Amino acid sequence: MSNHLNLLMQNYCRPVTLAGKITHDLFPLEKGCGEGKTLLAKAPAVLLQVQEFDPCGLAQSYQDKVTGAELPVFAVFNLEGKQQSTFEITADLLPTSSDRSGLEAKLPFEKGQSFVKKMNERRMRVERAITIIIGMLGTLPVLAYGLSRLMGAGGTEPFVFLGAWLLGAMLVYMIGVNLLDRLCPWRKLVITAEFNGILPREAREKARTARDHFDKLYLVVDQQGRWKSDVLPDPAPRALDPLLVGEVKQGGTSRFFVIHQFDLTEAEQYLADEFSVKPD
Repeated sequence: MSNHLNLLMQNYCRPVTLAGKITHDLFPLEKGCGEGKTLLAKAPAVLLQVQEFDPCGLAQSYQDKVTGAELPVFAVFNLEGKQQSTFEITADLLPTSSDRSGLEAKLPFEKGQSFVKKMNERRMRVERAITIIIGMLGTLPVLAYGLSRLMGAGGTEPFVFLGAWLLGAMLVYMIGVNLLDRLCPWRKLVITAEFNGILPREAREKARTARDHFDKLYLVVDQQGRWKSDVLPDPAPRALDPLLVGEVKQGGTSRFFVIHQFDLTEAEQYLADEFSVKPD
């Protein structure tokens, strides 16, 4: 188990007893009858001995030594989801999760935004200069119009001149920004976490059992130094030793529980352990 995951368990978990969902083998036809309802009402509650997990622990980050980018220490994978998770961080926008109460939404991507702004520092400086110049040019006809009114000048000529000047300033600004987009486009940080491994038999059996009692199952891994990106150094290969975390939704909120901690196995080792014929 990595040191980060050990500290996560020590500082953000506490042992609790969770009332699991009632499991039964009744068919829908049976559940609707009186006897079925009686059986379900008297079925004993399933008690689970687990560790309640505070998702605030996932807000930890680290600074990449080569680029200086601040990235999340952990990555989260939905056990029913994809093998890869890709996130885009721009100077203005952060990655969003479809499930805002889910575990993935707790990752601190906002801390990497300062690095993205630094990558776009030249672009932001030039665009700021263009905005200031066009803004100054746009105020000149307004001042001229105000002076002309104070001096008693009439007619429609000042209005025509003012409208034409402002329209020209807007066109110059649009052309300048468009040219800037081509010469110095916005840069973004795209990082990818990849899950590569096989759950050992014990972990898989626990995950299958837990599926009946939790709304979602996640794997939390130590991702420090393992993020993939065009601007980051190549990650060093390292075995994953994830935490199996379950989510229970209650009244619009979510609670999280650590179910199991384990080391992943390679496919070859899994085949050898599960399907090899052992001598008597």
